Amino acid sequence: MKKLLVILFISMIFSCASTQYVDVVIEEAAWSTIDVLQNVSDKNLAVYYFTSADDDDELSEYIRNGLTTEIANTILYEDLNIKVISRQQLDQIMEEQSFQLSDLVDEGTQVEIGELLGADLILSGQLTWIDEETCHINAQIIEVETGVVLGGFVYDFWVETE
Repeated sequence: MKKLLVILFISMIFSCASTQYVDVVIEEAAWSTIDVLQNVSDKNLAVYYFTSADDDDELSEYIRNGLTTEIANTILYEDLNIKVISRQQLDQIMEEQSFQLSDLVDEGTQVEIGELLGADLILSGQLTWIDEETCHINAQIIEVETGVVLGGFVYDFWVETE
């Protein structure tokens, strides 16, 4: 276990030290998620919204969809007993419950949505623009029942602007 923590710590240092393109970060973030969940079994994970002070919904959705797919693929590859809950279920519950965007960042709301989804775990976080092309992602994996943060990841990435 100590060896895994050392490896995670070292990989976080190197990932924070370099900036990569968003698709590379999504793939690495999926593996970071699996590293945190390595000893978790028989759980449902919902990839939740990533908030942004800049209200960058398009980038948030791109990251959420990409992470959902990459995490599901990584779970299959690692043969873990974790299920990823689809975004469509989350959107349906959000619509039924008429949550306001400001409520999405509240941990209590995240836990409530997780319970409504049947999720045991929620992956959520925040996007922060560093400059015009560089964004910072800080994500946490939250246990719905307790609200405890199990772990997470932090990356900086480039976004190609047109």
